[in-house]
Amino acid sequence: MPQDESLQALRVKIDGYGKENQTELLYVLAEGVRLISGVDLVRIYLEDLISGALTCAFASGPDGAELREVAFPIITQDAVVSRVFVSQYPADFRSGDGAAGTLDGAVAGRFNIASSSYLPLVSRGRSIGVLCIDSRHGDLALSGKVKSRLAEFILQLAERLDEARSYHQQVQLARRLEESKKREAAGQMVRSAVRLVEKVALASVLTPLVSSDGSAALEVLASYAEDPALQMQYDRLGAILLEPGASLISRYVDVQAIIRDDRLLKPLFINDLARHDLQKRELTEQMSLRSLYVVPRFDPHSHRVICLVNYFCREEYRFSEFEMGLLQGHAEMLASVVSGVGGEHLEIRVLSEITDLLNQGDATLQPFLTKVLAKATELIGADTGSIALVEERDGRRWLVVEDEQGTLVGAKNKEWLKRYIPPFLVGGGELAPEERSLTGYVAWSQQPKIIGSVDEERTGEGFHRSMSDLLKSEIAVPVVCDGEVIAVICLNSLRYSYFTEEHRRILQIIGSLTARHLSDLQRIEGLQGEVQRLTTDVGYKDPHVSSYRLGNIIGVSPTSQAVIDFINTVSQPLFNRVTLWSKNVMQEATIGLPSILITGPTGSGKEFFFNNLYNTLNSLYRLQLNPQGELPVKKTNIAAYSGELTYSELFGHKKGAFTGASSDRRGILEECMGGVVFLDEIGDADPKTQVQLLRFLDNGGFVRLGENMERFSRVLLVAATNRDLPAEIAAGRFREDLYHRLAELSIRLPSLNERREDIPDLAVHFLGKLYRTYRGQNDPDDPPVLAADAKSELVLHQYEGNIRELRSILLRAMFFRRGNVIGGESIRQAIKGVGLGSVTSAGDGRELASHLADTIIEKIRQGGNFWQDLYEPFTRNDISRDVVRLVVEKSRAFAGRPLPAVARNLRALTDGMSDDEQRKALYKFKNFLYKTVRL
Repeated sequence: MPQDESLQALRVKIDGYGKENQTELLYVLAEGVRLISGVDLVRIYLEDLISGALTCAFASGPDGAELREVAFPIITQDAVVSRVFVSQYPADFRSGDGAAGTLDGAVAGRFNIASSSYLPLVSRGRSIGVLCIDSRHGDLALSGKVKSRLAEFILQLAERLDEARSYHQQVQLARRLEESKKREAAGQMVRSAVRLVEKVALASVLTPLVSSDGSAALEVLASYAEDPALQMQYDRLGAILLEPGASLISRYVDVQAIIRDDRLLKPLFINDLARHDLQKRELTEQMSLRSLYVVPRFDPHSHRVICLVNYFCREEYRFSEFEMGLLQGHAEMLASVVSGVGGEHLEIRVLSEITDLLNQGDATLQPFLTKVLAKATELIGADTGSIALVEERDGRRWLVVEDEQGTLVGAKNKEWLKRYIPPFLVGGGELAPEERSLTGYVAWSQQPKIIGSVDEERTGEGFHRSMSDLLKSEIAVPVVCDGEVIAVICLNSLRYSYFTEEHRRILQIIGSLTARHLSDLQRIEGLQGEVQRLTTDVGYKDPHVSSYRLGNIIGVSPTSQAVIDFINTVSQPLFNRVTLWSKNVMQEATIGLPSILITGPTGSGKEFFFNNLYNTLNSLYRLQLNPQGELPVKKTNIAAYSGELTYSELFGHKKGAFTGASSDRRGILEECMGGVVFLDEIGDADPKTQVQLLRFLDNGGFVRLGENMERFSRVLLVAATNRDLPAEIAAGRFREDLYHRLAELSIRLPSLNERREDIPDLAVHFLGKLYRTYRGQNDPDDPPVLAADAKSELVLHQYEGNIRELRSILLRAMFFRRGNVIGGESIRQAIKGVGLGSVTSAGDGRELASHLADTIIEKIRQGGNFWQDLYEPFTRNDISRDVVRLVVEKSRAFAGRPLPAVARNLRALTDGMSDDEQRKALYKFKNFLYKTVRL
C-alpha cells in the first residue's frame, strides 16, 4: 500500500478512537513515524501528573519493556527530553563526550542509542509529551520535509491523545485510591485482631502480588502490633517469596499464589516457628514471635489465595476452640471487607461511563461494541479483549468476533495481540478439547469464568483457545437479554492471575447495562439487512421497460393488474392493524391476527409478490409512524425444516427441548413482533406446527417448544404455497380450519402462460438484471438486446417453470450469445439447452435446473469462480437453491465427496490464496452450503 494510503488508513483509525484508547493511539503514532521516517525505534513520553514526571508510555524494539521503566523529570536542564517538553521546540541528541553525565546520555549508554530526534507533542498550545525517534547506527538525519510531515501527523492525533492521557491517569488514580481504601480497611481490621485475643501480639494480612512473568509473592497489605517497634520490624521484612524453598508458606502455596497443599485449605496452626527452617529467622530471633495461626481465604474453584491472615503470639500458645472460631470469623470479615471496599468508586465510574455511552445513541452495532470494549479494557486495566456475538450456523451456536474475510462483526482491541479470531463453538464438556474455548463455555453455562493461568488451563481439558502466547490470564462474562446469551465480553492480561472477583462484578455491570441496547442494535441491523435485500429485489428497473406499475411489478395483462390492485387494496387496512400494535392496543387481538395466503404454481413469483407487498407496507410505516425506521420483517421456508426444527424456527424452544437445543431461542414470530412474517411452502407444515399456527392466528398466543409458559406476539402472517391445499385437506395432510384462517385474504398468482402480454417486458427486465450480475469489468455497460423474433419465441413458448424457467432461458441465451443482439435462434437453442445434450423442450423444471447447473460449471471451468458465478447470483435471487445443489452434486461426481475437493473444483479455493485466505474461504463455502442452501 502506498505511503499516503497507509497514512490515510491511520487517520481513519484515529477518528474512531476515544479517550479509552491511549494504547491504540500510541501505536498509531509509532506506525505513522515508521511510515514517514522509515525508522522503527520510537519512544513516546507523556506528562504524568500522578508521578510528577515524563513517563515512557510507549517504546518499540527489543528493549521496549526496560525503556518503559525509565522516566524523565518534567523540568530539568540535565535532559534534552525535558527541555523539549518545556520549550516546545524540537531538538536532536547525539551520544558522545558532550552527553556524558546527562540523563539522556545515561539512557543512550544503557540502551546503545547513537542519536535521537526529539519532537514535542502539543495539544491546544499545551505540552503533553515528547516523541523520541532513535538510531543505533550513527547520526539520525531526518530531512526538513520529513520533520514537517511528522509534525502534521502529530497535530492530527495530539488532541485525542491528550484526552486519552488525561482519562488514563484518572483511571490509574482511581485504582490507587481503591488500593488505599483497601489498605485502610485492612489496617482497621488487624488493629481489632490484637485487641480481640489477648495473646495475639501482631496481626497481618497478606495478599498476592503477581509480576509480569507470572511469579507471585505475598505482600503485606496491612499489619498491626501494640508495640510500634515490633510492627516496624515486621513491615521491613517485605514480601514473602513463593518459590520452592523460599519461605515457610511456599510449602503450601505455589509461585502463582495457588494453594497446592490441602492442609492450608483450612486454618493452619504452627506451635513453634523456631522449629521451621524456612521461616525467616528475624521473626523468631529479633522479634521473638513463636506461635502462628494462619487463616486462609481463597477462591473455592481455583484455590488461588485472596488473602492470608496471620495471628502471631510471642510465646508458645495454643488457641482455644472459642478463640480459633473468633479469629476465623474475624478473618472472614477482613477478607470480605478487603474484597468489597474500594470497588465502589470504580463501579460509580463504570455506571457513569456506560450511561454516557448509551445516551450517545449509537445507531450502528459495531462502533457501539468497540466503545464498550475500550471502556471495559481501560477501566479494568486489561491488556486486550474482544466481544463476540452469538450466531446460529448449521444448527449450532457460534461466537463470532470477525467473519471469514476478517471484517469485524463484534469488537476487539489491540490487534497486535489478537490478530484473527476464528468463530468458537458454544458448548461445555461435550465439545472435543480442540473445540473448547472460554467464551464458548461462558455462553453455554451463562456464567462468568476467570482463568488465572491459561498455561494450566491448556494442559488439561480446560476451556481456552490461545490467540497469543503472550496472554497469561483471561476473564469472560455473558451478556444476557431476555434469558438468552447474545454476546460474551472477554478480557485478557499479560500477567498471570490478574483478574479478580471485583473485575468480574464490574464486567457483569457493563454487560447488564448494555444488553438491551446491544439486542436492539442487533435486531435493527438484521432488519436493515433483510430490508436491503428486499429493496434490491424491488428496486431494479430497466430503463427499456415502461410497464412497471407498483414497485417493479411488470403488468399490462389483466391478471397482473389484478395483483397490483390487490396490493393497493389491502395495504392500508393491514397497516392500520400494524399501527394499533405500535400503540399497544391489545383489545384488537380478540379478532385474531391478519393473514394472507398466496397460491400459484412453482416459479410464479410468490416471494417477489411478498417483497412488493412489504415494500408498500414499509413505505406506509415510514410515512405514518417512523420516518427513519423499518417495519420488522422475517422470511423462512417451511420445507427447509422438519419436525421439531420447524416448530422451533417459528415459535422458539427452551434449552434441552431436543438434541442440539443448547440454549433458549426465540422463534421468528416472536422476533418479528409488530411486523410481517413470510412463510413459504406452508403446505409442507407438520401437524403440530399447523395446530400451533392456528392457535397463534386466533389470539397471538404461542408456547415455545419444551416450555409451558404462553407468550404473545403480533404479526401479519403471509403464507405461500404451490400445493393444492383443498386436495391436501381431502387427503388429511392439511387442516381445513387453518386453511380457512389463512385464506381470509388470499390471492392466486397467475402462471406465465396466463400473462403472455407481459413476457416481452419481463424478458428485458430479467436480462438486464442478469447481465448486471454476470458482467465483467471489460464488458459494455448496456445489456444485450432481445430481437423481435427472440421476444416472439419467448411469448410462444409453453412454460412449466414460469418466471424461473424464463430467467433460466435468458441466462443460457446470454452466456452463449455471439454478439450483443440475442435473436430467435439463440432463444430456441437456449430453450433446448445449448450444447447440453439432445433435450428438445424445457420440460420438467428439474431438467432446466440441471441444464443451468451444467452451464454454470462450464463457465467456472472457462475461468470463472464459485463466488462470482454461483454465490453472488444466488444471493441476488438470480438462480434457485435447486441449481446450487445440482452444481455441488455434479462437482462431487467429478471431484469426490469431501467439501475441500468440491471447493477447489468450483474454484472457491485457488492456489494463489494464502493458507489463511484458504481457511477463511473454505469456512465461508461450507457455511453457505450448510446454512443458506441447507445442503
